[in-house]
Amino acid sequence: MNFLDARQAALLPVQHLAWIGDAVYELYSRQRLVVDTDMSPGRPAHRASAALTSAQGQADAVARLQCILTEREQDLFRRGRNAKGLPRSTPEYCQATGLEVVVGWLWLSNQHQRLEELFLKIFTGGDAP
Repeated sequence: MNFLDARQAALLPVQHLAWIGDAVYELYSRQRLVVDTDMSPGRPAHRASAALTSAQGQADAVARLQCILTEREQDLFRRGRNAKGLPRSTPEYCQATGLEVVVGWLWLSNQHQRLEELFLKIFTGGDAP
């Protein structure tokens, strides 16, 4: 798989970062439901996944992460949150887009350990360094 260095990834348009981040966030949330719960696939699992990946669910995640984001992650979050042309402009949707930009940047720049730390904090409230 081809990855970029952090600087190259940060130069991508926020829409690209958010698009990748959305897919990665969805995958991590589904993986958590499969590995960490006894929930079988189907309607209940879909509802649980949708609650985690909805704009409100991601806005809630942002509230848990704000104090541990690095300066660069905060800058990327703001870029995504403030992006022009978002299809919806509710505060929750803007925050969700900002989070997806950070996740997309971390994924594309091969910072998977950092992603694990953030998802631990998002999904369990666990301490991230």
